[in-house]
Amino acid sequence: VGAGSFLMLVVFTSVLALSMLALGVLISVQSRRAGVATGIALFVWLGLVFLSDLGLMAGTLLFKLRVQEVFALAIINPLQAFKMNVIINLNASLDVLGPVGMYASQEYGATLPWLLTGVIVLWCVLPLSIATLIFRKRGGI
Repeated sequence: VGAGSFLMLVVFTSVLALSMLALGVLISVQSRRAGVATGIALFVWLGLVFLSDLGLMAGTLLFKLRVQEVFALAIINPLQAFKMNVIINLNASLDVLGPVGMYASQEYGATLPWLLTGVIVLWCVLPLSIATLIFRKRGGI
């Protein structure tokens, strides 16, 4: 794998960190106390981590989801979108993710990295925009 792929890994990791920071800002704007905001943020992070793999597998088995539905649920989670984007960027095949990876590769092809990057960027912009609106409404800005 070339140096460019590792540079993109750093970029994707930074964007994921920014998306989690934006989510943290939204949580802190909603909370009145710092301790409560920290607890909620940790709970949300653990929820996203849990839902990215185990929750997705359990939901697939429990609700007998189709491949398209599993893929849609996977990419709305920024951690899962990050994981798929890194796999693609390191020139690996998404086939390692099973039928969902094969579906994503066949259905979206070369646009898949852009779709996944867009999802992660949306997780940066949307919570931060909502937090800004709430903060403005309260007279903070």
